[in-house]
Amino acid sequence: MKKLSILLVLAALGLAACGSGGGVAATVNGVDIRVSDVEGLLNPAEGATIPKEEFAGALGFLVQQEIVSEAAEADFGIVIEDSEIDAEANTIFEEAQGEGQTKEEFLEAQGITEDLLRRFAHSQLLVGEISELLEADVEEPTQQEIDGVISEAEALYCASHILVATEQEATDVAARLEAGEEFAALAGELSTDTGSGAQGGDIGCSAPDVYDPAFAAALTAAEVDVPTDPVESQFGWHIILLREDEVPTADEARATLTSEAVNEAANTWFTDQFEKAEVSVDSEYGTWQATPTPQVVPPAE
Repeated sequence: MKKLSILLVLAALGLAACGSGGGVAATVNGVDIRVSDVEGLLNPAEGATIPKEEFAGALGFLVQQEIVSEAAEADFGIVIEDSEIDAEANTIFEEAQGEGQTKEEFLEAQGITEDLLRRFAHSQLLVGEISELLEADVEEPTQQEIDGVISEAEALYCASHILVATEQEATDVAARLEAGEEFAALAGELSTDTGSGAQGGDIGCSAPDVYDPAFAAALTAAEVDVPTDPVESQFGWHIILLREDEVPTADEARATLTSEAVNEAANTWFTDQFEKAEVSVDSEYGTWQATPTPQVVPPAE
């Protein structure tokens, strides 16, 4: 199952400063989070001070982690072992590192510490285990829902295009395609629609009626994997390539619907935990906000 982008997120990876010493920055359900705990996430530049927004972001991350860790153990009996955290931290590092970087070089480049990397790994594991347990309570999609996902996909046309200014330019593009040049390469080289051009001409999958009428007519009449003749629209001249329909199988539609249901259940669970937690933040560092986005809001100037 895909990792879910739910509420538990790292608010600041670009921290590179040092804080203001000891003391309690926040209390979560009776557990103190000290200023030194926040400082322990940072890889400080000597003599620097932490911008209040960045300190609040790091503090908010620790508040979220404390809330979720407590609730995960209380509701589901989830306790993440140190060996699991170490393995996940290594995976995160291996996926994000620059070529040939050591872990120390990676941490220095990101302006973070090993502690922050491990805490983020811990949070990722919590999210995954909670979501898996919630999935067991999600109702199976009905056949009607599965058929609906497939029908919606069948109504979409997945296409790429190359847009140029004149008919002659479009004719030249068509000739180069006929001679065997790659559509994606020509889109990157020639298309004045630079956004799709950077993606090989890919304009995604949409219903035809979102396009210019002439473009839509050519798209619906096109053969799969056969570039069209030049087509004029209000934007210029196009060569259109209709790709294979990206219609999901019944199993893929079922998986999509299940993932969406788990995501909704997880968001509801996380939001409930953030709302009912007893959180106090020292006014020097900001105020806790549970919804709509859980975070420590930095103090005003």
